[in-house]
Amino acid sequence: MAEKKRDPSRTKRKLLEAVGNVLAKKGFTELKVNNICEESGIDKKLIYFHFGDLNGLIEHFLKSNDFWMTAVGVPAVADKDASFELFKRQFATLHESSLLKNLLAWELSDRNPVLRKLADDREELGDRLIDLYKQQQNPKADVNPIFALLVSGIYYLTIHNDINGSAFCGLNLNEEKDRERVLDGIRSIIDKCL
Repeated sequence: MAEKKRDPSRTKRKLLEAVGNVLAKKGFTELKVNNICEESGIDKKLIYFHFGDLNGLIEHFLKSNDFWMTAVGVPAVADKDASFELFKRQFATLHESSLLKNLLAWELSDRNPVLRKLADDREELGDRLIDLYKQQQNPKADVNPIFALLVSGIYYLTIHNDINGSAFCGLNLNEEKDRERVLDGIRSIIDKCL
């Protein structure tokens, strides 16, 4: 019988997929080595070999699935249009991804050092984006709280809709017309305040 050739990238991919599956099926409290190994069919020694430990695996998974870490780089130009497009993409991505909403809810409900590091990395990227905006534009108002309110509003609206399935301030995000109203509101805030 021919010996199976090992493929490290396939092993890593299966372990990362298993993290997502365990999160989806059992929630973050069940994100344990044995559950991940059972889901992936991969020996737990390989988690330690490829990722150092469970936290290393989770950190890699989180970074590869976080909107700000994967979809956002520091753009060359930071103007009102670029800012609106960024918030529009964030809103659409979060609306469509239950996984991202679950990760954000997990981050808010658990004092996990891996989640804290991801939040700190996200904050560092956000600071660079805000600083770039301030350098390239002459904002009418303080950029930091405006961006903070827009990002946190997008987080809350999408998570609330996913968990409660109910309207918030008369907006039902399951309706395209209400999602468009939210985007119109974001555009209005950017145009008037920045």
